Amino acid sequence: DKQATANALVAQLQEMKAEAQAIAQKIGELDQERVEHTLVAETLSGLDGTRKCYRMIGGVLTERTVSEVLPAVQENMSKIESICNELHEKLLGKEKEMQAFQAKHNIREPQKKSVV
Repeated sequence: DKQATANALVAQLQEMKAEAQAIAQKIGELDQERVEHTLVAETLSGLDGTRKCYRMIGGVLTERTVSEVLPAVQENMSKIESICNELHEKLLGKEKEMQAFQAKHNIREPQKKSVV
């Protein structure tokens, strides 16, 4: 029965790790989007506001002007940054939760052997 309890605790810890890994992966994806938005904003900011540009909206390419698209790109960029910050806080909380869980249940990670 102790072995079943121990296995359940380890499984719960593995689930927490998987959640943390999913959050970290999403942060990486959003950070890449933020970088792309930054490049687009930098490129558009040097152009005349009446110049034509194209924007993909929901899989449909639309024709707009730079002055219409640039504020939208900047707004999306700031939203992405705030979501990244929220996810980062969530990840830190999940890591603290995992550490507390490990300490409470005296779970030790197997040490990885270093190859010298």
